[in-house]
Amino acid sequence: MKSIARPSGRPNAQATEALNRKLIVTATRLFVKQGYTATSMEQIAITAKAGKPTIYRRYPTKEILFKAVVNDMSQKLLRSATRAEETDSDPLMRLREIGYAMLELISTTECIAIYRILVSESHRFPGLVNQIMADISHPVDETIRRLLKVARRSGAIRPDCKIEETHMALAGITTGWALAQNLLGQPSLDDENARKSFFAQAWAIFLAGVVPR
Repeated sequence: MKSIARPSGRPNAQATEALNRKLIVTATRLFVKQGYTATSMEQIAITAKAGKPTIYRRYPTKEILFKAVVNDMSQKLLRSATRAEETDSDPLMRLREIGYAMLELISTTECIAIYRILVSESHRFPGLVNQIMADISHPVDETIRRLLKVARRSGAIRPDCKIEETHMALAGITTGWALAQNLLGQPSLDDENARKSFFAQAWAIFLAGVVPR
């Protein structure tokens, strides 16, 4: 009599990825809706229809899962920074791409909700905030600094432009107002056309201040 092959019980790569995606999406939705403190790992597991051992095997603590949520949300921005490093085009155009990706990110409801959590929980979990900054913010900032240095060496921006101050000015001009409006729940750049129009004006103001005359 032929024996019937039984499944090994180990999920394949596609099923594993689908489950991870479901956990991240569920955690994001609950963190955004309820905040960090009010959201438990057990609640995320139940909502995602996954067992507690399943979620804890992948994310041993809520901090680690929250960090994964932030990292997932920032992937488009991180990809923009990576592309900027890999191409040899005009450094100012590469900076423009990163700047617009940042504006797009901070214009999403999810990003603003997570940003508020980071601000409110930073005093309780400084290690978590520092780790998120090291993994996401710092790499993007370093890419911007390197591109500014390339632009200065090539003469695309003035030789007297100080890198750190120029970096801060760029962030302030292109994303500062929108971020403040969004954090306060005030009207901001609610559609793509509005963001593109605003960014074009902000970028023109930035160039007027740094490009040699």
